[in-house]
Amino acid sequence: SGKRIRALVDTGATHSFITQGTLGKLRHSPIHSSKSTAHLADQNTSLKILGEVKLNIRVNDVTTPITALVVKSLNADFILGGNWCHDTGARIEYDKQQVSIRSYYGRSYIPYDKQIDTLALDLKLLNSVSIPPRESIVVQAKLDLSSAQFAYFYPDIDLQQSKCISMPSALLKIDKYSTFLEIYNPTEFSRTLYKNATLGQVTYTPPNVANFDAFENSASLNRTSPSVNSIITSSTSTPGVTFDKLTDHLNDPSQKQQIRQILNNHAQIFDISKITQARTNIRHTINTGDSLPISSCSYPKTIQQRREMQEEIPKMMQNGQIRPSNSPWSSPVIIHKKKDGGIRFLVDYRKLNCVTKKDSFPQP
Repeated sequence: SGKRIRALVDTGATHSFITQGTLGKLRHSPIHSSKSTAHLADQNTSLKILGEVKLNIRVNDVTTPITALVVKSLNADFILGGNWCHDTGARIEYDKQQVSIRSYYGRSYIPYDKQIDTLALDLKLLNSVSIPPRESIVVQAKLDLSSAQFAYFYPDIDLQQSKCISMPSALLKIDKYSTFLEIYNPTEFSRTLYKNATLGQVTYTPPNVANFDAFENSASLNRTSPSVNSIITSSTSTPGVTFDKLTDHLNDPSQKQQIRQILNNHAQIFDISKITQARTNIRHTINTGDSLPISSCSYPKTIQQRREMQEEIPKMMQNGQIRPSNSPWSSPVIIHKKKDGGIRFLVDYRKLNCVTKKDSFPQP
């Protein structure tokens, strides 16, 4: 029908898929209804097949008929699977970042589209709820994504303003098309949210989708700001390498050996190959008085940065650096690349600092 749409070539998919919304924009033959289910490569995500449809796909100067399975939502508007790859003799040329297919004149070449989007879905309330004054509750919400270890939630600003509620931006775990999040009522009156209310949007970047940076880091925060907290990922340095650097300036072999012995006796202190934590019984508290919770919007991130977060957050949780939390308080994170290729998490706590009551203890 002459419509241009973006497609994802997936050689691992046995069939081609098209979303119901995308198909609605095209002229097409009748849909043959189906009640079958397809499973993605992760063996966890299932897709309900709405039917089959025959389409004519034109890529450059090549037109091919194709049978596509219709689904409600997907991580791409249109997936060209193994059946299309077989019929067109498709080849993915990774070094040249292009796909080539057979044509009357030989091979026809299609460059990668570097403006890759993430999947964005509405998150809706599963059941009606009433939130008591100055209390927070955990609610269950639903979306058209069957499972995801980490997905990004962006609350609906209009809903928060109209209902006088607070929802933080958060990382959510999706299981069986549902998830849980916390909603806070800062007012003196009960607030009611009804079933199917749109709480916000969830974005998700599948880990197997090739991606390219579409823009440079755009956070409006100085990376060296002293008011930003940071979490540094682990390094691969071993104590032996560290000791070599510490004693390299010593010319006297006897002195070097003595210093090396002292360092070896306390090697655990210098071992930075894995994350360690100080042991203390002190519980840190931040005194915010009677301030209402502050929930800051997250800063824009490239797809590569989102993927890095998806990879690093489970490691940080396993190391005990962070833990899951349901809280109306939230602060945005910035990803910063270190010179050695590691990642530093910077947390902007400036708004929190503004409402934090300073300790009145005398300085030592």
